[in-house]
Amino acid sequence: MKLSGGEVSAWTLLEPFASPQLKESLQQVRVERLAYHSAKVKPGTLFFCLPGRKTDGHNYAAEAADRGAVALVVSRKIDLINPAVPVITVDDTGLALSAAAARFYGFPGERMKMIGVTGTNGKTTTTYFISSIFKAAGYKTAILGSNGLIINGTRRKFALTTPQSLDLQEHLCFSLQQGAEVTAVEVSSHALVQQRAAHCFFDSVVYTNLTREHLDYHHTMPQYLEAKSRFLNLLENRSGGGVILNADDPFYSELATRAASLPQLTYGLVTEGAKIRAVNLAQTEKGCYSFDLLGWSVPFRVTLQLPGKFNLYNALAAAATAYQEELVPEAVSTGLNALQQVPGRFEEIEAPAGFTVIIDFAHTPDGLEQVLKLLSSRPVRRRITLFGCPGERDRGKRPLMGRIAELYSDEVILTNDNPAGEDAMVIIEDIKRGMCRMPLVIPDRREAVCHALTMARSGDLVLLAGKGDEEYQIIGEQAFPYSDRQTVIDYIGEMGLAGKERPGLP
Repeated sequence: MKLSGGEVSAWTLLEPFASPQLKESLQQVRVERLAYHSAKVKPGTLFFCLPGRKTDGHNYAAEAADRGAVALVVSRKIDLINPAVPVITVDDTGLALSAAAARFYGFPGERMKMIGVTGTNGKTTTTYFISSIFKAAGYKTAILGSNGLIINGTRRKFALTTPQSLDLQEHLCFSLQQGAEVTAVEVSSHALVQQRAAHCFFDSVVYTNLTREHLDYHHTMPQYLEAKSRFLNLLENRSGGGVILNADDPFYSELATRAASLPQLTYGLVTEGAKIRAVNLAQTEKGCYSFDLLGWSVPFRVTLQLPGKFNLYNALAAAATAYQEELVPEAVSTGLNALQQVPGRFEEIEAPAGFTVIIDFAHTPDGLEQVLKLLSSRPVRRRITLFGCPGERDRGKRPLMGRIAELYSDEVILTNDNPAGEDAMVIIEDIKRGMCRMPLVIPDRREAVCHALTMARSGDLVLLAGKGDEEYQIIGEQAFPYSDRQTVIDYIGEMGLAGKERPGLP
């Protein structure tokens, strides 16, 4: 699938990182494929030993050699019995893999327009808005992020918001072969620190917002900001590339200072100096906005199909991207209006029994509060909120989310959300510390969702938060098939709800 064609030499892939003394020998090493997981090594593979949080690829170097690796890329000394396998030592194996993968696949990102989006919340929806606008302008687009790779109506799924660099470059190569002219890419803070996107140079980079998230990894908000700021470096190799900033975000000034040497474009609702703004807002009963969009020579009216002020900000971020890329107002208006649903983001299911289910990815304090604030404006009988917090992640956000759920809900059900290697009940107890009322606790998520649906009566609203479009539940080190959406569909079907009421709990 690589664009470079045929096998290449290890020297060609590693020249910026390998010692010049190794040039002659590495030119003789022919590479047919790259890998960073030993189980994927076959004869002809160049293997990269990547350090990780739970395991270290250096510990699998001998296994990779036994499987036929033609060379090993390491960042520390390893014990290797087979002296016939060259070992290339570099300072950062993640960075070396990123460079080698980009070269191996022929730098696909340089053959299309690349729009990168980062931030704590809103990345996925913003990429969908961007794609919709570019489609309206006549471009063939791809989206790459937490919902997978979406192009030509098909989807490739993967576990990470931003895949490892080797996978990322292969996905970009595939998108290019499918005819993509524009790709909107979600770029996570983990990916920036781990150099996964180090050789994806963007025409525009977009910041949505920065709120508390991933402090298990970054430890403090300043360190989280520092990680997000690395995104700015990916514009430096693109002439004319610019950064798009949310002028209403509390971290705007800090980001603007860090991006002082780059072209900047701002968007917002309340900051009058923002270039792209929404004014004269009108709102439907379900919270969808229409507004006059400022920034172009003449204001024009835009109507959104997605509800909530948070989606209004996502739409403004996409509109600012369109402005920077010099798209016409008609494409902006048409594209923003055309997006009716993002899988797993405020996905609404109307049950025949008269209650409403909302499936949303909200998994941060700010994300959960934004969704619940929107739902609090709806005239409903009761609001039932079901959520959990992932294991081995920021423990400090758990009581915050418990407090927020309790504040905006009539009933709260606590359950699992990828507990991973943590005890599920420990996670739930952490959440409960922020709560004054006693929630209902049902650790098994499928059972919890079914109970929430059984509780629901006509006029009720059930929010299933945290999983969104995910189709797995991580328990221990295994990913078990699970989907909130499918659980709801199955429940409705099994209970025979179509056309008739069914008994519920009082």
